[in-house]
Amino acid sequence: MDDIIDTSTNRLSGCWKSSDCNLCTHNKHGCGWCPTSATCVPANSLLDPVSYADICPLRAERFELRTKTLGCGCSTTSLLAVIVTVFATIAGLLVLYGIFKLLLKLNEAYGTGAWRGWEVDVKDDGAREGKPWVRSSKNSWFGPNLAKRSEQEEVTARTRLLA
Repeated sequence: MDDIIDTSTNRLSGCWKSSDCNLCTHNKHGCGWCPTSATCVPANSLLDPVSYADICPLRAERFELRTKTLGCGCSTTSLLAVIVTVFATIAGLLVLYGIFKLLLKLNEAYGTGAWRGWEVDVKDDGAREGKPWVRSSKNSWFGPNLAKRSEQEEVTARTRLLA
């Protein structure tokens, strides 16, 4: 039992000797730097402030702890912000993907229809011939193709030819 107490005392005193962030984080005792109070404390990882509220002398600075893992430029707050941002971005992309897929399904039901399908052609003699079809362009699927002539223009053009 005395060995455990002696080891933790040695670690604490080994950390408290350092008065610089770089010296503290690269100390052989495994220390972390509390920047506001400018103290070096024993710390196992950058996430220790989550588990130990009193890791730094000033309780308010516990999430500003710096360790050897990411150096003096990255605190626990910075690391947690990056982690939350990455997961929020992934979640946002999944939501956008879900909305896109939902819009595709709604377009098939209520919009211009499907992207591809099966066409049955009935001949004059009653014979049926089936073939697959695919929309010619995304323009006809996502919106009207204004370069094409309308049905009324086609009828008018045919009428002029017959006259």
